[in-house]
Amino acid sequence: MNKKNNMKNERILYNLKVVCRWSLGLVWIWEGLVPKMLLPSAMQTRVVENSGLFWPNPDTWLIIVGSGMIFLGVLICLGWKERAMVLVASIAMTILVVLVVANNYPASIADMHGGIAKDACLYATAWVVWKLARGQPKY
Repeated sequence: MNKKNNMKNERILYNLKVVCRWSLGLVWIWEGLVPKMLLPSAMQTRVVENSGLFWPNPDTWLIIVGSGMIFLGVLICLGWKERAMVLVASIAMTILVVLVVANNYPASIADMHGGIAKDACLYATAWVVWKLARGQPKY
């Protein structure tokens, strides 16, 4: 009976990791595709312009960043190098949060789409994937 419960618990933890991995990956795909490539806003362009970190121009840079985000999102969803991918996503998200807040305060704090609150949830899902990744302790 104990072995059966252990197998059930491991399956639940595996499913939790997959759901968190896909949630994180799909957010990266969405954030790369919609606000950066399909429907860029004046705020997005202004944040890039104000950062001074773009090449060759802010609009093209948004497409480059969006493409990178989509690529990373797909890798996260597929589970390739899970721990490395969630670490890269977390570092990149931290850099983006700092750039957005520094170049768009206070509008970024009042973001109607969640902004920093959403990012806190993404950090939590990344942590779950990190803790439950293959070859790592399950607890």
